[in-house]
Amino acid sequence: MEQDIKDNKTRKSLAVDVSTYDLLQKICDMERRSKIDQLKVLIENEYARLKRLEAHTEEEYRGVV
Repeated sequence: MEQDIKDNKTRKSLAVDVSTYDLLQKICDMERRSKIDQLKVLIENEYARLKRLEAHTEEEYRGVV
């Protein structure tokens, strides 16, 4: 538990090109979130989408769908 809290406070730098940064800023302005909070939302949503796609693909492979 203590390790999880420590990991959530640790930050890594991430460099993006200017146009991507500007798009992120526009999204943040529209959603009224900080860049880090918006990135968390975008990444969590994409991860969930990919996991659903993976599960669906596995079901198709097994002939469940």
